[in-house]
Amino acid sequence: MSGPTISFKGHTVIVTGAGGGLGKTYSLLFASRGANIVVNDFNADAAQAVVDQITKAGGKAVKNTSSVTDGEAVIKTALDNFGNVTILINNAGILRDKGFKNMSDKEFDQIVEVHLKGAFACTKAAWPHFRKQKFGRVINTASAAGLYGNFGQANYSAAKMGLVAFTKTLAAEGTKYNIHSTVIAPMAASAMTETIMPPEMLAHLKPDYVAPFVVAVCHPDGPDANGRIFELGAGFVSEVRWERSVGAVFKTDKSFTPSAVKQKWAEVVDFSSPDHPQSMRDVDSKGKLEKAMKMPANSQAEPEVRFDGQTVIITGAGAGLGRIYALQYARLGANVVVNDVSEKGANAVVDEIVKGGGKAAAAVCSAEDGDAIVKVALEKFGAVHVLVANAGILRDKSFTAMSQQEWDIVVSVHLRGTYKCAKAVWPVFQKQKFGRIVTTASQVGIYGNFGQANYCTAKAGIIGLTRTLAIEGKKYNILANAIAPMAGTAMTSTVWPQEMVDAFKPDYIAPIVGYLTSKDNEETTGSLFEIAGGWAAQTRWQRSGGHSFSTKKTLTPEDIASQWKNITVFDDRATNPSSTQESSEQIFGNFDQDGEGSAKAKL
Repeated sequence: MSGPTISFKGHTVIVTGAGGGLGKTYSLLFASRGANIVVNDFNADAAQAVVDQITKAGGKAVKNTSSVTDGEAVIKTALDNFGNVTILINNAGILRDKGFKNMSDKEFDQIVEVHLKGAFACTKAAWPHFRKQKFGRVINTASAAGLYGNFGQANYSAAKMGLVAFTKTLAAEGTKYNIHSTVIAPMAASAMTETIMPPEMLAHLKPDYVAPFVVAVCHPDGPDANGRIFELGAGFVSEVRWERSVGAVFKTDKSFTPSAVKQKWAEVVDFSSPDHPQSMRDVDSKGKLEKAMKMPANSQAEPEVRFDGQTVIITGAGAGLGRIYALQYARLGANVVVNDVSEKGANAVVDEIVKGGGKAAAAVCSAEDGDAIVKVALEKFGAVHVLVANAGILRDKSFTAMSQQEWDIVVSVHLRGTYKCAKAVWPVFQKQKFGRIVTTASQVGIYGNFGQANYCTAKAGIIGLTRTLAIEGKKYNILANAIAPMAGTAMTSTVWPQEMVDAFKPDYIAPIVGYLTSKDNEETTGSLFEIAGGWAAQTRWQRSGGHSFSTKKTLTPEDIASQWKNITVFDDRATNPSSTQESSEQIFGNFDQDGEGSAKAKL
């Protein structure tokens, strides 16, 4: 892919949200390289203006003003006017920024609808055409707020992080059909960023520094960006990947308690010799479990981690992981609110706790009815201190066969359910200046997985949501962390062999959750942990040193291709940004860049 003439002649590119900002810039650049363009925007005048600009320059373009949630209508415009569709840029977005305490359900739902459902609907409609022609390129638009969380953007963070795992799943399912999917976290001036950034900063963040990258990776002969994540803006381009601590292994017996976890916590979060997993298969879970079984009993931290006088809410606690959590908290002195949609399941766990001398109450309803669950806690026990958001369902289906309903219900139960419960406990936690939240992601939410686009997306969305809760909660001593547990439950028994279900007991997840939600945990927040069979490790982002292009000259797709190795190499310049501020620093550092290079980040 060299020379000055990367051509998209014969290609049809759909750009959503293309009436201005990044979408407009994508449309103009693709058109200048010979592509037919569908300019999608709800603002008909803005869309028409972009179409006119393209046609006046001799290009081909049509507008589409459908909502992105009506993917079929968006794709139909491409087929009716140009006879094909080869590239889809899911770029449309809105902001509804609000502190979490004051965020309305409507503000949460609207963001998830446009960003997540919109990307699903458009990709779903394009997918059969991509498969049939054995070619397709999908670009999904995340953001730094999705990767790291951001104050006042719990909704946006959730949706944008959801797109990361959605992309990784599409990459897994599309590879054999030559359908490649890439996710970008761009920083660029737009109508959206104008509401939160000063003009002098926006001047350096032109969409022109982002569009050439997208054009380069969408070309049939372009660099391989399938299933990969990139952060870029102001001429700086870098790749982001997961980095995982070696973690700690615990003896899987009765000595595996939250106190044992506290004792070895420094091992769990030790990144002195990390690995860089690409999929959930990149861990020897069975080997770690075998090691755990052979270890001596775990030593215990003093004083013991306990929950006397505290009230703990656990969703989806009628069976599986939730039940084991409930029994553990009750054993350690907590009042337990057992939430489940199954009355029989919830009451059985309550009876089990009461018979053992503990205190518990059932809250029989959907996890989406967070207010009702918190009401039970306050009426029965007068307080709530801990939320373990655990409820979930599976509706596994290949992307080709997945229905809109299967998408909606999984996103609702997992992501919206977690949001609703966190929302309901938040004012209580803020008032008492104490709260602990553990949310339940999944390894497939980290790495994507074939046949689980809905589940992966929802689980990743929970990671983004949790990171923002951690940021907003910190000054109130509200700590929030996400776990990706691997355990044999009714849910995993539908997809795992029986011997795995038996070996990976929920009992081996509960002690980590116990420690994270205890008052003994005073610092760990906004983090992600993978847990399985007596092993626990922290997973975080690593970013390549990247490449800094000069901002004094026009950036081209050819420039991107020529520097691909520098953009994607993880050498000693790699960093571990953990906030949007740290992420932005390297991008801002490229303002007024005269030459090119790969200066070490000042993080």
